[in-house]
Amino acid sequence: MVTFPGPGGSPVVRHVLANQPLDLDGQEESSSAEVRKVTELVLEHAERHPQESLGVIAMGIRHADRVQRAMDEALEEHPELESFFDQELEERFFVKNLERVQGDERDAIILTVGYGKDRGGNLPFRFGPLLSEGGQRRLNVAVTRARQRMTVVSSFSHFDMDLARVRPGTGVELLRYYLQYASSEGRRLADAASTDYPLNEFEAEVYDVLQSKGIPLISQVGASRFRIDLVAKHPTEPGRFVLAIECDGASYHSSPTARDRDRLRQQQLENLGWRFHRIWSTDWFMRKDEEIQRALTAYNKAVEDIESRGSSKPPSPSGGIADRKVGKPKANPTRGPRPRVPSYDSITDFTDGEILELINWLNSDGKLRTDDEIIEELLPELGFARRGPRIEAVLRDLLYRSKTQPGPSTKPI
Repeated sequence: MVTFPGPGGSPVVRHVLANQPLDLDGQEESSSAEVRKVTELVLEHAERHPQESLGVIAMGIRHADRVQRAMDEALEEHPELESFFDQELEERFFVKNLERVQGDERDAIILTVGYGKDRGGNLPFRFGPLLSEGGQRRLNVAVTRARQRMTVVSSFSHFDMDLARVRPGTGVELLRYYLQYASSEGRRLADAASTDYPLNEFEAEVYDVLQSKGIPLISQVGASRFRIDLVAKHPTEPGRFVLAIECDGASYHSSPTARDRDRLRQQQLENLGWRFHRIWSTDWFMRKDEEIQRALTAYNKAVEDIESRGSSKPPSPSGGIADRKVGKPKANPTRGPRPRVPSYDSITDFTDGEILELINWLNSDGKLRTDDEIIEELLPELGFARRGPRIEAVLRDLLYRSKTQPGPSTKPI
């Protein structure tokens, strides 16, 4: 088995199973066992990790309301924890349902499913917002709100979700995958490298070239469909993986759900301390030397980061409420004037610099956004009604470059 360790010793993601008795009615939308377990976990966090901010995300509105009421009652019995729940904190504690969570990042997040089995022990597969269009994106946003730790609470496991009833392309499919992922504490994705999944011609060329440049690689790491194309190993510790390299081959473009799943995996592995690097086939064949240099730079930086983390002292576990900034929430800065970027008929008519200007402008209000959210806001600014494969590929590449390169380029796409 391959393990993907986090920077510290404790799990970055975990699954807590709440034992829900089956002799109760009305638990299908909001499990009472989950409400109790979430309340217990929140109080435990406030006592043991008061220096870390916390949020609770519930799948449904009714479940979120029940968790909030339970927390209000619990706090009446624990006045000593009042300072942790102070609503004047810069990153105050919250309980929100799935559809209300956008830019609310916290150090730790508890995701509570709420939906459970009926009296007969059957799982009705009524998962509220996950069944609607965009359900997978909502879940994707929710599970990436944690900076350090994610805890998933449910009254059933992924084994209870019959694959025959999981409709592809919905948030329910992603939920089953995520429960399975969390139950292994986000670490075991499966056998290291497999020859059962051969590289395509493009991936094989990238593999050979980067190996010849001194990057030690193995290919097709992961489980079943959830595979990373290439994984770079530490130069002196070959059992240690430092960089995931993905190519835009057939697997990436197989379906929207596959892309959502890949982004979910990428964000979770980044939370575990990994770095990701993506190589697009168009860039590779048009600017191969430049792409090779980008890959070498990403690899060297990943090795440096791993080694610097290993030598740095972990955060002190004795930090208290005083370590968290107290005061009124900071007002987000407002955006300045929109850059004078015209609309064109094709994404290829824009320069990199024009799109990067718009990305920087959108982000200048200080709100936290996923790449998906930025793309949704970019589309109307660029004059497009919907995203297509080419538009999405260009925007994702530029979003990646905006995070790894100091300034915009004016080179045409």
